[in-house]
Amino acid sequence: MDDLTKARHAQNEDFFREVNERINEKAESHGLDSHRYEFFCECSDASCTERVKLTLSEYEHIRAEPTRFVVKNDHVVVGEIEHVVEKVSDHMIIEKHGEAGRVAIELEGETSSD
Repeated sequence: MDDLTKARHAQNEDFFREVNERINEKAESHGLDSHRYEFFCECSDASCTERVKLTLSEYEHIRAEPTRFVVKNDHVVVGEIEHVVEKVSDHMIIEKHGEAGRVAIELEGETSSD
């Protein structure tokens, strides 16, 4: 996988992260509780519409690192652009590395300054 493809994968994942940020903002307006909200899978497949159920604290745990994303178990591109940090029953927390990690950090910086 070349650097352009890796960057495109990271950009696709960032799109889903942005959608999930809006879900998180709306959910936070109801207060922090143990309710599980449906967040989009943040995999690199731009056509993916699968959901992952997380509490707000679980989502914040993932978002604490700009290179980490939540994906369904079978949506991981291990080795090429990411590695698994944590497995949960229906999803995994993955971390981008190399070019994909660099792009994820760069995109996070652009989002934070908006």
